[in-house]
Amino acid sequence: MNKGYIKIVFVFLSFLVYVSNRTLASESVSDVNDSNSVSTKNIASSNENHENEDLVAPPDPEETKNEKLLEYSEADETEKATEIMDEVIYRLKYNANFNNAYSRYYLNRISHIAFTKYEDKDTARFHIIFPNPDKYADIINMLCESKDLYSFGSSDSKGKVIREYYPNLKMIQRSYQNDNTPFNTYSFSLSATVEASEDITMIAKTTIDIYDDISGDKKKGKKKGKKGKSLSKNSIYWDNIARKIVLNKKFINEFGFIVKRRSDHVGVTYVEYDYRYRPCPKNPDERRCEKCITNRMIVPINKIIKFFNE
Repeated sequence: MNKGYIKIVFVFLSFLVYVSNRTLASESVSDVNDSNSVSTKNIASSNENHENEDLVAPPDPEETKNEKLLEYSEADETEKATEIMDEVIYRLKYNANFNNAYSRYYLNRISHIAFTKYEDKDTARFHIIFPNPDKYADIINMLCESKDLYSFGSSDSKGKVIREYYPNLKMIQRSYQNDNTPFNTYSFSLSATVEASEDITMIAKTTIDIYDDISGDKKKGKKKGKKGKSLSKNSIYWDNIARKIVLNKKFINEFGFIVKRRSDHVGVTYVEYDYRYRPCPKNPDERRCEKCITNRMIVPINKIIKFFNE
């Protein structure tokens, strides 16, 4: 998206909706290699060595904070968020093509899982068929609300919108606190919902979780950052963190859904590209194998099927 277009967007923001440059023109996903497509840079490669203390830090002194923020305008941040989401949607569209898969796990007659590699990254995907086409809107709404596949149906999955670049391109923050762990989790999600046609909708998300160590004295509302520095509970400057995440492409996980309505059913394809897995239980030195990922995906798949078939 060029600078001129960004300027136009801000004039007519209330009338415009973010649309990916590579949205689905039809149900086919085999045309993604057109020469006109934008370069597919691997945004995850720049995230490998991120440091949480670079993001979770006390606010800058007032005299320097405004000066730093002036370096990047809202248009710059919106342009970067749009660029990131364009790349996410491009990979979602490409990897949703099951013809590229090299192995499949058929769970039953309405769902199956497949794997492939893209840009040397493991890509997992599944497809579910719902026999009732009238569920199309309900399915989209529920998938949009969930933080990710594995929190589907969770009561704490909903978050708050802290950025709205366009009506359908937003940054959502979720906070999780657990007395049984030595840290709090702050999740930031860049999420877009794109209606490619009347019967095709894409839901794309890319996220990062930030862990903040907690001091022993929770009653006083004090926390310790990664380096042990005491922070007051309200001292984290979330607005600045969100901006840094976007401008520096700090997102880690990347995933999404393509929902298609047919005359007699709704098909849902889910794709995980470069999703961060814990080590394989059988081999701690290796990333999770296909069998581990399959076993992990079966649980939310069954929850989704049960929810929409009730």
